[in-house]
Amino acid sequence: MRVELKRADSEAVAEMRAEKLRSFHVPLLPNFHVHLAHHADVFGVWDGASMVGYAMLLFDKHEGHDHVTLVEGYLTPPYRDRYEDMLDVLREELAPRAYLARSDDCTFETALIAQGFAMEVSMMVMVARAAVSPEPREELDLVPLDYPHLRAAHDLMLHARGVQQAPTYSELEQEMENDSHWVLLDREQAVGLVIRERSEGTRYCLLDVLAPHVGDDVLVWGLHTAGRLIAGNEMTPAALVDARDARRLQVFRRAGYYTAAGYLVFYDQLAGRPSVPVISRDELWELMQSGTPLHVVDVLGEDHWARGHLPGAEWIDFRSLTREARKRYRKDEKIVVYCNDFT
Repeated sequence: MRVELKRADSEAVAEMRAEKLRSFHVPLLPNFHVHLAHHADVFGVWDGASMVGYAMLLFDKHEGHDHVTLVEGYLTPPYRDRYEDMLDVLREELAPRAYLARSDDCTFETALIAQGFAMEVSMMVMVARAAVSPEPREELDLVPLDYPHLRAAHDLMLHARGVQQAPTYSELEQEMENDSHWVLLDREQAVGLVIRERSEGTRYCLLDVLAPHVGDDVLVWGLHTAGRLIAGNEMTPAALVDARDARRLQVFRRAGYYTAAGYLVFYDQLAGRPSVPVISRDELWELMQSGTPLHVVDVLGEDHWARGHLPGAEWIDFRSLTREARKRYRKDEKIVVYCNDFT
């Protein structure tokens, strides 16, 4: 029997969401995921008279159309082999362009792969194996954020996160009350911050370290010191790390963290076509001959690129296309991507 989608509310799927969380290797939902789910529309997945799962989708208006993202999907254990059926219905009725999944949600992840969606790793969930005692370093200290260090903390935030993302002085004062920021001192000079926040789950506390001008050994010392303080409150240190940030991943690994799960983003090329027009070879050639400003991007294999490519083209590995495009190009620039299928 074909499964059906029916609108629901958060309470109707709360028990299933808790069941999904318990099924993870590390039952932890990072705050970014909690935020997305809070703003998502909820749909029950029905088989006849029974609700057997749910889907949570974000609808975002973008240039005259809805950009739809599936942020969570779940089927109860008796229906775990029906994920492809659920994805077929979602694709037909709501046409998501992107699907968020965790690497430890194996059956769901496998169904997305089987549907032929392009995938990239977004974030890593890392967990400390143990609360490690920091190496003795007389010149280093980790102290709660206070007024004498407020200006230095604000400057560090500006440098690390930029003007748009850095908190204001008032917001940092609030964090002082929450006891969520520690200042990393080197010979009594503020050189970094260690930030903690509780995550969805029962026993994890997320850590981040901002210290752009110090060596990795100092960052590791700060993480170990903060980890011991967290463990004293019967919490397990964890982290959410951008998969593109190789240095930060290495720092957390040196601090004894292991990768417990990855957040994966799958892209549906079919659903994306209405907002990404397709042009022919002849149309592309006319554009190139006319001198129209554009970027021509080759996403075929590197061996193919080495054998030959279009004049003026750039090569990007298709597995990192979205990430690289964000770094290289502005939103208002014209980009033409070609491979051995659609252009």
